[in-house]
Amino acid sequence: MGVKKSVDFPEHDHAAFDYDLPESFIALHPSEPRSDAKLLVWNGDEADVSHRFSDLPSLLPEGCQLWMNNTRVIRARLLLQKETGGRLEIFLLEPIDQSMEQSLSSIRPVRWRCMVKGGKKWKNGMAAIKVEDAAGVWEVNAQRVGMEEGIRHVELDWKFTASSTGKEAAVMFSMLLESMGRMPLPPYMRRPDEPDDASDYQTVYAEVPGSVAAPTAGLHYDEALLAELSATKSLHAVTLHVGAGTFKPLAEGEVKQHVMHAERCSVSFDSIKALAQPNQNRIATGTTTLRTLESLYWLALKWRSEGTQPLVLEQWEWCDALRSVEAEMDWSMETAMQWLIQQLDGQDWEFETAIMMAPPYRVRSVQALITNFHMPQSTLLCLVACAIGAPWRSLYEVAMSNDFKFLSYGDGSLLQIEPFAR
Repeated sequence: MGVKKSVDFPEHDHAAFDYDLPESFIALHPSEPRSDAKLLVWNGDEADVSHRFSDLPSLLPEGCQLWMNNTRVIRARLLLQKETGGRLEIFLLEPIDQSMEQSLSSIRPVRWRCMVKGGKKWKNGMAAIKVEDAAGVWEVNAQRVGMEEGIRHVELDWKFTASSTGKEAAVMFSMLLESMGRMPLPPYMRRPDEPDDASDYQTVYAEVPGSVAAPTAGLHYDEALLAELSATKSLHAVTLHVGAGTFKPLAEGEVKQHVMHAERCSVSFDSIKALAQPNQNRIATGTTTLRTLESLYWLALKWRSEGTQPLVLEQWEWCDALRSVEAEMDWSMETAMQWLIQQLDGQDWEFETAIMMAPPYRVRSVQALITNFHMPQSTLLCLVACAIGAPWRSLYEVAMSNDFKFLSYGDGSLLQIEPFAR
């Protein structure tokens, strides 16, 4: 892929990414089976609404690289009761002063940044709950310990008494969440989570715990579809732990005023070697996968320019500090990854990205994107506009006129960004 030399800072009002989404188009439950969901196919000129996700093996080029985000959704909602009797719902966002892995494996109290429903008057005191299940009795205490920009800092402590022995046992925080946590369904579903959501709101290839929202394009893959795809395609994974910021609407006014929060990513050395292979057709499953791959490109340029391995990619570096670097170096995605291979010397790479992709951003890493239909005035819609340009609006109209369902549990699309190589 050639490099465009001139990239302007995004100059769009948030209203440029607005459209009318009646509630009747919002899917409240997934298709059954998953791969029976409708698939709109955009080839760059025309939209074809005749396909299902089960048709993907015949729609994608043989031997292509199909990329996915293998993050696993944690049960991030805890229902507690204040000392005064009022109910609290704590939505876990991210650990404080620990990695996700450290916090989930901890047997000692942990501190998290949280959104709290029903917590306006919760300034002091504890919130708690005691629950008995087949394994034993759980006792959980939560205490507010700080606040920043509307986000509360909460310390969580717990005790577990095993029913088999009657004795207190040391258990990890992840076990508490698996037992007592609720699935973090998006607020726009406007319904409580149900038992089936524990599996429905999780990709079948979810592996690394850490997300508080699902990478929803991947929800359309079931075991049978993955098996069929793996027979003729090359499947690859990256990890981006999805934060609650994915539901944050664009700020009023100019898109450039919107603030993105950084999300944790991990990419294996083998994945970077695969991205370095020339003449590959690459398809990203979902916006989080694409953000991870694009971030790798810019981080390679940043590393080459600054001389030290970067750990964070800021929101607008692609059109600010790294703009002239790209013009000077004229790297393709493959060239950037080949350079990374020499630097990493067999090591995986963990980093944070806050990249925000808004027009006139140009995708560097893939030829096509598989994605759902997104919320009005969302950063995800901005990303779709980067991939295919102004036609996104007419595609959404076509989808509605053909009764496609939208958002997390809805139908999806295969969007051609560049022609596939022969």
